[in-house]
Amino acid sequence: MLGVGKSAMNRAWRRSEITQVPFVELPPAGEAYPHYATRDQIVRLLNAEMPEHIWAYFLVRLCTACRGDAARDLQRFQVDVEARLVHLNPAGRRQTKKYRPTVPLLPALEAYLATAKPEAYLVHWHGSHIKSIKTTWRKLRKRALLPAWFVPKTLRHTLATWLRQRGVPAWDVSGLLGHHAGGTTDTYAKFDPAYIGPVRAALNEIIEDLGKDISRLRALLGVTIGALCVTPESAFSTSSLGVSGLRVVGGTGFEPVTPTMSR
Repeated sequence: MLGVGKSAMNRAWRRSEITQVPFVELPPAGEAYPHYATRDQIVRLLNAEMPEHIWAYFLVRLCTACRGDAARDLQRFQVDVEARLVHLNPAGRRQTKKYRPTVPLLPALEAYLATAKPEAYLVHWHGSHIKSIKTTWRKLRKRALLPAWFVPKTLRHTLATWLRQRGVPAWDVSGLLGHHAGGTTDTYAKFDPAYIGPVRAALNEIIEDLGKDISRLRALLGVTIGALCVTPESAFSTSSLGVSGLRVVGGTGFEPVTPTMSR
């Protein structure tokens, strides 16, 4: 509450609505959000009956680890399929303290883009931008038998926790979450094929593992989940990740895509 009041006064001062702003000392920062979900809870959440726009919302957050507002704001033009990147901060939007990074485009999200209705927003209600999912979320949480502390941002914290548990370097996880902003030179780093490679590989492994028990994810992946055996180099080459033609690697890699994914 103090922070909101301080921001409001500073805004009024910048607009010359007031001539002075009192100093407001904020209390020390509290502990980081302590909760993260179990695999079973995430499976229950994503298997629960939900409207299409809520499924799209959670899929975007699962594949990008973004915040809720970035997921609701995401539009198709922000997805660069050729460069295999998702620009969470669209061109022309000023970055804020909640930095929106550029993250890898994962196969599951690309497959959804190829099969979903061609609306501007990925998360939409009959083509319109979604401002909030609070009402639907409360119903969904009860339907999935999730505890009261399980809020939508729990998914982001869970992904960060799982990535660190898999040995992904802190700097890479920080970059995915938008906890640091690169300089001018780093602007071009995202075009490196190895751009936060450990995050890309680990996040894709997490999604494939969840796909074993989530049919909608499994359908999007179009892979043989139980027999997946792909080298890191071949798994994330441009030719192996295209939605229109996942290539077979050896005898156990990607299966040919289904007609639904080919549309």
